[in-house]
Amino acid sequence: MYRKDIVGNDLQFIISQAIEKMKDESGTGFDVDHINLAELGRITDISRSRLRTLKKHNFIVQPHGNTGRKKAHTVLGGYTGVLDNLLRNNVTNSVVCLERLQEQGFTGSLSTVKDYINKHKDLVPPKRMTVDPQGNRSGILNTLLS
Repeated sequence: MYRKDIVGNDLQFIISQAIEKMKDESGTGFDVDHINLAELGRITDISRSRLRTLKKHNFIVQPHGNTGRKKAHTVLGGYTGVLDNLLRNNVTNSVVCLERLQEQGFTGSLSTVKDYINKHKDLVPPKRMTVDPQGNRSGILNTLLS
């Protein structure tokens, strides 16, 4: 959908710019309701079927109907408690987690487990920080007293 005379990559912008170009070329007798979709398709490199759909909505690009929906049931659905317990016990190796889930009857893939682990890193306890040794206190007292 890229043409040298049309700049930008937003679909709404491309269509608006092409309609304005057609309006300038045709003069005063321009009507958006009677626009030639084949000509608009040649200008924008958008299919006529897509342009027909856009024409129904007055050439306003609308989001896809399934945008924002999530699946009601997933493969991992019944096994999230087991996986949460593994993460709380500091088991973050995805292969080990997958093996433990498969023992329970899980049929999903490794990438499903990896995605879940990456999204739930907050369940993993923080690593303990080692404190630098401060030395022997009795040695300091002995040097001060002598």
